[in-house]
Amino acid sequence: MYKYEHGGNEVFKNKNIIDFSANINPLGLKENSLYVLKNALDKSVFYPDNFSTNLREAIEDYENINKDYIFCSNGASDIIFRFVNYVKPKKALILAPTFADYERALKTVNCEIYKHILLEDDDFNLKDNILNIVQEQQFDVIFLCNPNNPTGQLIENGLIEKVLEISNGYVFVDECFIDFIKDNNNYTSKKLIDKYDKLIILKAFTKIFALAGFRLGYCITSNLKTIENLYFYGADWPVSTFAQEMGIYCLKDCNTYLKESLDYIKIEKNKIINILKKLNFKIIGSNANYIFFKGFKNFDKILYEKYNICIRNCGNYTNLSDEYFRIGIYKKEQNEKLINAIKEIEKVIK
Repeated sequence: MYKYEHGGNEVFKNKNIIDFSANINPLGLKENSLYVLKNALDKSVFYPDNFSTNLREAIEDYENINKDYIFCSNGASDIIFRFVNYVKPKKALILAPTFADYERALKTVNCEIYKHILLEDDDFNLKDNILNIVQEQQFDVIFLCNPNNPTGQLIENGLIEKVLEISNGYVFVDECFIDFIKDNNNYTSKKLIDKYDKLIILKAFTKIFALAGFRLGYCITSNLKTIENLYFYGADWPVSTFAQEMGIYCLKDCNTYLKESLDYIKIEKNKIINILKKLNFKIIGSNANYIFFKGFKNFDKILYEKYNICIRNCGNYTNLSDEYFRIGIYKKEQNEKLINAIKEIEKVIK
């Protein structure tokens, strides 16, 4: 039976809730976004460009990647499902814990799923022992998330290339949060695109540009046959006119917006981490725009019931208990309410 397992849904149940369960850029939409949308209204009487030509050209400049290597669609998850529907893998490898949609997509094609357990003693970091498993098993597709969701742990570029070298199948690297990593050259797999045609890199406007409601994602691969089949294994017009126009606008002169975003998140994230540490909570990874930590059971329920604050309980992730939580970074005012709530909880505990 279908069950919604992502964050960011609580606001539809309770309009008074402060929802930290989703990981969206707290600065919100770029300035003058409304003007862009108003101008897009005149174009909405026509079908969208099926191939998102202008958007792919903007992504080409942003990523420094050939536009022919880029496929745009209705959010990153849509690409995961299109890809799996095309490849129809018989055997796949995913990490545990990691983003739930890899497993969900694989189950739609009755794929045998091998879960590589990340150890708490290693702070849920991916280690070289994955190479032994890849050599022994030979998977049709390997899903890696970098930085991983929900842990925020990064995978060194060198380890990903080692996986690519010995894998006979696709290696699908989800980099939807990598733009939150300053100087991420040691982690992005873009430099490997031309060398390995079985490499797929997933990106999205959802998190870094706060376009969650627009549904806009893209992937990068030098395998043009894969690009062609991503179009085939899904409906036409995968990106709305509004999403295409907003994507183009977001990428235009975006350096200042991105720098301000990373600076803002760093300051606010450190404030929350410092107060969580006073409760002796263990902070793990958390390299992106969210905090992953081990606390105590019902910590989320106390915040919800007493303070109208929602955080992400990670107990439904494979290999995590309900003592693990994830907190997205919000605006300063909301972050202060969370910090004050935690301070009150600290006093009660002491």
